[in-house]
Amino acid sequence: MSSDKLSTSALAKQGEIPVQQLFSVLKDYGWIRKVDEGWALTAKGEFEGGSYQSSKRYGRYIVWPQNLLEHQLFRAMESNKLLSAVALGRSEGFSGRELNRLFVELGWLKPSPRGWELTATGSAIGGQVFENQQSSLSYVLWPEDIREREAFIRLVRECKIEPQATDDLFAGRASGWTAIDGVTCKSREHCCIAQWLYLAGVRYSIYRALPVDEHLVCDFYLPDSGVCLEFWTSGELADAISARMRRADVCKQLNISVLDIHPEDMPNLDDYLSRHLQQLGVAFY
Repeated sequence: MSSDKLSTSALAKQGEIPVQQLFSVLKDYGWIRKVDEGWALTAKGEFEGGSYQSSKRYGRYIVWPQNLLEHQLFRAMESNKLLSAVALGRSEGFSGRELNRLFVELGWLKPSPRGWELTATGSAIGGQVFENQQSSLSYVLWPEDIREREAFIRLVRECKIEPQATDDLFAGRASGWTAIDGVTCKSREHCCIAQWLYLAGVRYSIYRALPVDEHLVCDFYLPDSGVCLEFWTSGELADAISARMRRADVCKQLNISVLDIHPEDMPNLDDYLSRHLQQLGVAFY
């Protein structure tokens, strides 16, 4: 590629603009148009300096002069920059997937077979839908000022289940931990798991007795998929471990799958549960 030419993706990266937003704006301004094999320049795009490059790996693609970033179009985009869920989540300590679930909880977004869709409220506050060119799945970009909305700030704060200081653990949590769906949990870890299930759209029960004569209570049960979740607390006594293993044996007899969660899994709970529940056939978003 000529040293003074950049691909559309490289131009977006250099200008710190989401690449799909740039493609969408160039299309809206009539610089490029969608064709079966990708994107093609219009006469307007050629006038603004666009041309084609070819490579064995990528085939033919559009390139632009680097000084295009000084064009008034890009200056206008800078003042109306949109952010992905990944970028927004990074600043709040959430993954993009987790942040999308918060947007669902706020009523701004909804899942669909083709990706994410805006609700009327989400559209009204400035969300815009784009399509991933590789997967054809839709996703949403958001205005930067979404971080300043009180509903967003409040939900983010509620979802951050911070550890308590040791001396406050019992005094401050005498009645247990409460997830955002109102469920009371015995521990912070149980609260994190319950909250993940709720936000991911998974129907669950907590501290449910198994359907046998013997009184055996599992930590979590997912009735739609027949899966039990068991959290192994650090330093459990022999009786607790024995009871947990007995529950596992009974679940096996009942053809109920058991997913064990350990303390070391908690820092990456979203990845851990997403990966293992998908393998067990549990539907979630």
